[in-house]
Amino acid sequence: MNKELREKYIQFSKMPDEPAFTTKDIMDIFKFSAQSTAQRFDKSGLIKAKRNNIGHRLYSYNQIEYMKKLQKLVDYDISHFTIKTMLEFEKSKGRDADVFLEEFIEFYTKRVYSTNRNNKRKQKKNELL
Repeated sequence: MNKELREKYIQFSKMPDEPAFTTKDIMDIFKFSAQSTAQRFDKSGLIKAKRNNIGHRLYSYNQIEYMKKLQKLVDYDISHFTIKTMLEFEKSKGRDADVFLEEFIEFYTKRVYSTNRNNKRKQKKNELL
């Protein structure tokens, strides 16, 4: 993230619901290579971006923070549709979807770490044989 964008990010952390970040900013924050990657969160319904007077998407600080959580799951090859379905299920049961998202990310991160660690152990064991 460049210095100017970092300052803007810090400034809007004090006004977290104010839409101020463009799709280009999102691409820079997340290191996305295409606009469609940034817009996919909006199109899938996981994030509802505001629109400026000429129709460009604008995102708030809170939405960016939420996208960071969602992106962790996408990085683990969990589709936007699956994430949306899980969050809708939690909401339908009267549970807090944000709490569920945090817990699921923590669980999944530990699971992936454990799987990777076990695979490395097996690999090392096979190398010794």
